[in-house]
Amino acid sequence: MAEGFSRRQLFKAAAVAVPAASVTQVDLRTFPSPDLRPYVDELPVPQTIRGDHRLAMAESTHRFHRDLAPAPTWSYGGAEYLGPTIEAHTNEPLKLTFDNKLGKHLFAADVDPTLDGASEESRTRPHTSVHLHGAVTPPDMDGHPMDVFLPGQSRTYRHENRQPAAGLWYHDHGMGLTRLNVHAGLAGTYLLRDDGDTGDRTNAWHLPSGEFELPLILADRRFHADGSLNYRTLTLVPQGHWDGGQIGDRLTVNGKVSPYANVARGQYRFRVLNASNFRAYHLFFRDRRPFHVIGNDAGLLDAPVVTTEIRLTPGERADLVVDFSDLDKGEHVDLINDQQEAALIALVTGAQPLPDVVRFTSTGAKGHQKALPTRLRFAKRPKAPDRRRVVTLTQDLTLKRWPPIGMSLNNLCFEDDPIAMPRQGTTELWEVVNLTVEDHPVHLHLVNLHLVNRQMFDPVAYALANPRPPMHTEWAPPPDAFLIGPPKPPAPWESGPKDTVNCPQNSVTRFLVHFPTADELGFDPDAKFLPASMTHDMAGMDMSLQGYVWHCHILDHEDDCMMARYRLVP
Repeated sequence: MAEGFSRRQLFKAAAVAVPAASVTQVDLRTFPSPDLRPYVDELPVPQTIRGDHRLAMAESTHRFHRDLAPAPTWSYGGAEYLGPTIEAHTNEPLKLTFDNKLGKHLFAADVDPTLDGASEESRTRPHTSVHLHGAVTPPDMDGHPMDVFLPGQSRTYRHENRQPAAGLWYHDHGMGLTRLNVHAGLAGTYLLRDDGDTGDRTNAWHLPSGEFELPLILADRRFHADGSLNYRTLTLVPQGHWDGGQIGDRLTVNGKVSPYANVARGQYRFRVLNASNFRAYHLFFRDRRPFHVIGNDAGLLDAPVVTTEIRLTPGERADLVVDFSDLDKGEHVDLINDQQEAALIALVTGAQPLPDVVRFTSTGAKGHQKALPTRLRFAKRPKAPDRRRVVTLTQDLTLKRWPPIGMSLNNLCFEDDPIAMPRQGTTELWEVVNLTVEDHPVHLHLVNLHLVNRQMFDPVAYALANPRPPMHTEWAPPPDAFLIGPPKPPAPWESGPKDTVNCPQNSVTRFLVHFPTADELGFDPDAKFLPASMTHDMAGMDMSLQGYVWHCHILDHEDDCMMARYRLVP
């Protein structure tokens, strides 16, 4: 039961959310997409670009399925949807200039001007900010959600790439519009290479490369009959109101609904990204074939992990090697998802798993066939923590708005104080106490997270013993007295450094974070900077920004109050 949500309220909400008509085959809770047959469109492969580039953010046209008409979308760099794969090399600076050439917002009617950062003007002049997710960047290059630029303006980001090879991604981070801008198409893959993981045949581990290395960008979407994107989920939420989480009823991969891919008889390296607003995915092959996880968010693991399944929440990435050598010409195997939504979410939305991901059909041609090494690279572990920090993921279901739901971190909103101020050079143990009815993937900008364990706790007893004050007052009591059962270690694929960690409901999730010094980084992580759209102080006010953010990577949640500022102080 959600903290602050009584049993009577639960059943009242369910009665409203599931009208009498739901006993028929017509479900009036959501806006259904047209029926679409899976595996009829070929998997598109984004263009790869290298070196300094200027990329326009502009409206485009894209067909998501052969039975849907072409529809308006947004993209980076002239793509039909999403953006090109940007390839960079460790310690080689890269300069990316983005031109905001957007007109009226693709989801103008869905803009909620009551959210921080959004306004009525956002419908016609959408602001943007480009965040390189997982990158080690100075504050002014990080794509801070308040460091936005408007149509007609440009922003140049310089990335020093001072970190190991990894599968990063870039996406919009404009305050109050992130969920809409990413959904419209402002996202893409950024592959960082180094002298070991070169991305070609010279790589130290003989990994699949070239045509045998493919990005898989997973994103659930909902469509109107005319083929255009439909951002709305719940019919009971008026358009233009934040509704807690966009949940699609069709799964796209690289912008196509449940596509197919022709593969040779050999190994493939898949760079998998969960770019969905809300959904998590539990992925496995229909024949339950084993595959190797060789890396995750922050790069290669110490050693390949053999598994038959993997789970990814929004923002998480996985680096997989799959062998199709056993498939004869014409044979196929399907990548499947069976992730169920949390009980209350499923009850209110009727959301069902989206099973059809990608079908891989063998061409019979000989492909990449090299033995994987037993060791990859050793990731440095953080030292013992200097301090413990308890943070809470909270949910208020009695707000004076519709829907009456609010998300927050430590019971605070973005502009509220105090903010976390870890000291440079220290290591902290974060204990994330999730009191909500759903999982939340937590992402910290700039730093890596090392997952320690997860442990169940009693949220009702915790809340009764520690009454929560009104919103905007910090609230993060220790959970020690309410823990249940032994801690559970991370799944094998969650080993090594990450930048996004899933924090399940009714659980305490623990991870270590090392906060580097200015000398370690090569820049001052606490430097002030002026937002790109500002040229001078307004009326003597200090308009400068400072520090980074941490947030839930369910995009609808971070657009509400589930995003907070933090600074790395000397």
